[in-house]
Amino acid sequence: APRGPARRPGAWPARVRRLKAELGRREDFDSAPIKAPRVYKEINEAFGPETYFVTAIGLYQIWGGQHQKAHLPRHYQVCGQAGPLGWEIPAAIGVKKALKHTDPDAEVVGIVGDYSFQYTVEELAVAAQYDVPFVLIMLNNEYLGLIRQAEIPYGMNYQVDIHYDDYGTDNVKIMEAYGCTGRRVTEPGGIRGAVDWARKEAQRTSRPVLVEVMIEREANTPHGPAIDAVKEFEPLPGATA
Repeated sequence: APRGPARRPGAWPARVRRLKAELGRREDFDSAPIKAPRVYKEINEAFGPETYFVTAIGLYQIWGGQHQKAHLPRHYQVCGQAGPLGWEIPAAIGVKKALKHTDPDAEVVGIVGDYSFQYTVEELAVAAQYDVPFVLIMLNNEYLGLIRQAEIPYGMNYQVDIHYDDYGTDNVKIMEAYGCTGRRVTEPGGIRGAVDWARKEAQRTSRPVLVEVMIEREANTPHGPAIDAVKEFEPLPGATA
């Protein structure tokens, strides 16, 4: 049977839009170490709706779901859970190559955690060899953050801390080892400048470029077993600490 006219949006989508506008979490943190929501504030302000984003699994992906704006269909690619750490670099390559003929100038950005970055870091060589430019924005807490937070109810913090020396692994040097470039950011005021530089550098070199943002080491994402049982770890907008 032929389809009838499309159904008009009901009350629920309108309520969801209103709740998104009214119940946002705070992002305007100026403290150092950098709070993760501030990173997404900078991402939302730096990139336009036409940007393609990829992200995998971890606290950073949960923060992304709560803070990052997604404007257009198929422009925010998430790996689908099931623990696929390391998805971002090969996914960014795939998105960029898939757009070669339809939108060759499309900007592709991978939002990545420090541990996920290292899972398939060798794929940087593929991007460098075949001139595939994209920007990687890393939230680096020098932890297996999602596992660390999951251990809290058990009173554990076991084999999840990957900090050593001053910062742990130097991810900028890893980029350079693959013929790519990167910068480390430790103050919130430096995020936007580094992102703007990385966008231009990716275009100039036609290779991946990293912005490594050092965030709070033991920050937690707000979530819970039900929508009315979410534990918030930061004051909400307009609330006092």
